[in-house]
Amino acid sequence: MPHPAVRPPRARRLSRTGLAIALVAAGVIAVVVGVGAGSAASDATPRIDDVQVSDAELALGTVRAERAGADGSDPNAGLDALRDDFALFAVARSVGASDVTRPDDILGVLDDVNDQRASSASAGGVLYGPVTYEAASFYGKSLSDIRQATLARLESGAAGVDVSDAEVRARFDADPGQWADAATSYRLTRVEVPTAADGSPDAAVSEAIRVGDAARVFGTSPGEAVIVTAEQLAAATLSPEATAAIVGAADGALLGPFSERGGWVAYRLDGRSVDTEAAYTHYATRIRAVLVDEHLDALIADARSAQVVATP
Repeated sequence: MPHPAVRPPRARRLSRTGLAIALVAAGVIAVVVGVGAGSAASDATPRIDDVQVSDAELALGTVRAERAGADGSDPNAGLDALRDDFALFAVARSVGASDVTRPDDILGVLDDVNDQRASSASAGGVLYGPVTYEAASFYGKSLSDIRQATLARLESGAAGVDVSDAEVRARFDADPGQWADAATSYRLTRVEVPTAADGSPDAAVSEAIRVGDAARVFGTSPGEAVIVTAEQLAAATLSPEATAAIVGAADGALLGPFSERGGWVAYRLDGRSVDTEAAYTHYATRIRAVLVDEHLDALIADARSAQVVATP
């Protein structure tokens, strides 16, 4: 079923007074801040706290909910999506990441942004993304930018969110294997696989690799002992197929055949070792970001639970 237009009329655009739009060099919205007059609302629309949801906002929420896979027959799906957005806006304002109070603040600058992008394109400027945004995609991008700006504020210690080194270490120690890839070395034994007349690997040896028959694969050859580090795998020392197989294999597995050195080879994964401290050093920043993201989710959930929602 078609949705009502979610783009507010030009006459109700967000006032330029008090508006700030941070743009990257290519003209893509990075953060949208400001407070707008909003578009038309009626007594038939719900309220979230002290905000009467506009018809455009409710239609936008419905579109977003359906794109996210919500049941199209659920009359509350659009409102539910908007509640999440209002909660994000509240948290973003509380840490100084944005002044947005409602979706209409974002929709209200859409015409200005599209006009600016069209002018830039006409002048030969480089744009990322469409020349003209449609409302739902522009709103979705703006939400993502606001979330990223809020995360940046939280990472700086705003709102009392301070992830300690001890928290980071505890998350790492809880499942060190999850963070081991960048500091893992693999002990391998490499053996050449005969090449068939048509240039393919020998079919019998290929089958022996598949069923794990090491005696048939190696025969009388001891193979060549090889140690491959994570850095070497990242540098494409081996083929992408071999790299993926080695990283995902269990110790003792036979892998291959792989095209290498102008012929075919197989590997046996004899074992792996992890430099735990190197892994922690490599992943500590990423783990901290995960923890901050979880803090933000908790703040958004708290803001949502505190909302007062009135439906007509």
